[in-house]
Amino acid sequence: MLRSRSLPSWVILSAFFPIPIFAQSLQAEGPKDAGVPSATFRVNARSVVVDVVVTDKNNKAVTGLPREDFQVFEDGKPQAITFFEPHAGAAPGAAPIQPPPPLPPNTFTNIPRALPVDAVNVLLMDALNTPMEDQMVVHKEMVRYLATIPPGVRIAVFLLSNRLRIVQGFTEDSSALRAAIARSAANPEMSALLSTAAETNLTTTAVSMIASTAQQGDAQAADAAKALQDFMDQERQTETNARTGITLDALQQIARYLAGVPGRKNLVWFASSIRLCITAKETNDCPYYEKVKETESLLANAQVSVYPIEASGLAPDPIVDASAPPITAAVSAGCAGCQGQLATRYQTDTMQTGIDVRNLNHATMEQLARDTGGRAIYNQNGLKEALTEDIDNGARYYTIAYSPKNLSEKGKERRIEVKLVSGKYNLAYRRSYLEDTPKQRRAAEAATVKDPLRPLMDRGMPNFTELRYQTRIVPVHPQPAASAARAGDNSALKAPFTRYGVDFQLATDGLNLFPGPNGVRQGKIEVALVAYDHDGKPLNWMVHFIGLVVRPEQYEMAQKSGIPFHLDIDVPPGEVYLRTGIFDAASSKAGTLEIALPLASEPAAARP
Repeated sequence: MLRSRSLPSWVILSAFFPIPIFAQSLQAEGPKDAGVPSATFRVNARSVVVDVVVTDKNNKAVTGLPREDFQVFEDGKPQAITFFEPHAGAAPGAAPIQPPPPLPPNTFTNIPRALPVDAVNVLLMDALNTPMEDQMVVHKEMVRYLATIPPGVRIAVFLLSNRLRIVQGFTEDSSALRAAIARSAANPEMSALLSTAAETNLTTTAVSMIASTAQQGDAQAADAAKALQDFMDQERQTETNARTGITLDALQQIARYLAGVPGRKNLVWFASSIRLCITAKETNDCPYYEKVKETESLLANAQVSVYPIEASGLAPDPIVDASAPPITAAVSAGCAGCQGQLATRYQTDTMQTGIDVRNLNHATMEQLARDTGGRAIYNQNGLKEALTEDIDNGARYYTIAYSPKNLSEKGKERRIEVKLVSGKYNLAYRRSYLEDTPKQRRAAEAATVKDPLRPLMDRGMPNFTELRYQTRIVPVHPQPAASAARAGDNSALKAPFTRYGVDFQLATDGLNLFPGPNGVRQGKIEVALVAYDHDGKPLNWMVHFIGLVVRPEQYEMAQKSGIPFHLDIDVPPGEVYLRTGIFDAASSKAGTLEIALPLASEPAAARP
């Protein structure tokens, strides 16, 4: 039985779906839903999940520690560990999964070529808070790293400018990642909310020129210098507040996007300036204090550990000489005798301001990394080496879970502490969480039951492989007329478009097909197709459900070649990413695969 539905709630980052089957040589027979078991979700107690990275004095990840070595405390009180799982990353010399044989043209598979590492990684290029010259350094170091990534490491690249964008979805393909970085480097973005060095120097010169006149006893000049300085300080603060708001929105968007990906997520954030006032103690000290706390909670709950890396690398202290513009301006204004005094004061003020800004930036990076279980890197060159170390350590961790003894549900913050009974190691893990209120818990449980495949179907998500399949995608021939009914559930899709036929062959491994009378196997699955533009906006979509009935003589064929079925979807012209997804509710397993359109081998005549 085939049923379909539209997807009105699918229009933002965050998705998760299920899949149908048997339409060609194997036929779905009648409404068999009543005999097919369905998944049931029950939540009886809060469970707190903590990922712990253990490193030695050389910052090398320590693996192989037993469960008995770990102790967990909440608000100072010991907790019983209910779940423990070590993750050792990619084993050196481990044999990769046997790659599939060469596929026919326009045919793709979600079978991985190497065992994927448990953690996934997001590289965040921050053009909002990073000057152009530092961005170029980041691009270069990223390309250096990506040329040497080991098999199984899954990486996505995001760009933050005036908004958050996907540069490259999750992939293990080094060449695809480097090409995406190259495209970004070829079109660098300058932040309208970040003053350049030239702009800062110009305004500093203006203030110094006025101030030099004030030193000669001109009271009006002194008032003018102070007014101009106050104006510039207020303008910089306004720009900083705007950048902070955009940055926090982007971090929350990343947290929600990654929440559907199982396991640990490492967010490596390249930025020259991170101003989140994260060290503030209350709202009065920071206008966005509550939003910072909310952002940290979302990141921690999504198992996202933040690794801030200072994009500028090792920055030397400023050196000021007598030719500096503020000093020469003072000389030309008739203050030649105070040149040495001005040089000393200007140098001292400039150095102190730079030191204060960097120290605040570093303190923010340290606190954010500590709160989320990552590591901050600053005051050093060799960003490629830092990136290599962070991603390697972030793949070697221990997942611990416990059920808190305190059953309060008031939305308060609780502190987490993890200790080792022996050994002198450094531990990185989330340090707190916020209690869910009863209302929040009911909403979360309702969302979980509603659509379990949804978060896996977003643009750029990792390809999931619990259910493995092969798909062939080709433009149908002949193409339908522009007035034809749309293939897909976006009724607003307008011509021109290309209709693609999508043929699936789904492996029986992982499916739960339940035995029935006369050896007939039954199941229920769901299929989803979503076409996105580059920025993740859905262009067209569809979701279908099918009840499966597989007779004994068909089952042997299905085990060898998979279960076939076919769908059509209309896609507008341009750069499109078609995401396919399959979910088996009975086994709670999913498979997904994303393909870029138009296909390299697609004939030009296929498009209307």
